[in-house]
Amino acid sequence: MLAVEFIDPQSGPDLGNGAATAAWLRARGIRGELDLEDLTALARLGAAVEALLRSRAGGEPPADIAIEYVNACSAGAAVAPQLNWPPNGRPRMWLSSGGGAGSHVLGTVARSAIDLLAGDSDRLRVCEAHGCERIFLSASARRRWCSDACGNRVRVARHAARRRTSSTG
Repeated sequence: MLAVEFIDPQSGPDLGNGAATAAWLRARGIRGELDLEDLTALARLGAAVEALLRSRAGGEPPADIAIEYVNACSAGAAVAPQLNWPPNGRPRMWLSSGGGAGSHVLGTVARSAIDLLAGDSDRLRVCEAHGCERIFLSASARRRWCSDACGNRVRVARHAARRRTSSTG
């Protein structure tokens, strides 16, 4: 899900680098060259989205300011479906934005967060491994870690603690 990936420090965009951010977005089918103002707004949106996802994952009420900013970003990018039907080809839909590239990117990320929070947000989790606070979408209700690496670290630490306890006892 775009919103989760966007806020992930390991797989999200480098918002300090416009070219890298544009490449990250293009890899996800989102086109737009961003200026410094757009990158600043995108960083603010990332913070708002992260606050909302953490609130949902933690079962806490969200900050109104985060909701307002995500809604404003979504509303600021009017998107209209467009039809492309090349000769001898299949009809395809693409989305056109009346605003600039920045508005389109902000709206796309904001709508991803809205779709997630209003839909499948019961699967949102915060990794329970010590030192890791990544937000992830769990494939099962029992999953507690964002990755196998985090799960293995927890299991190894538990095993080492049991061995220490049994050798001192």
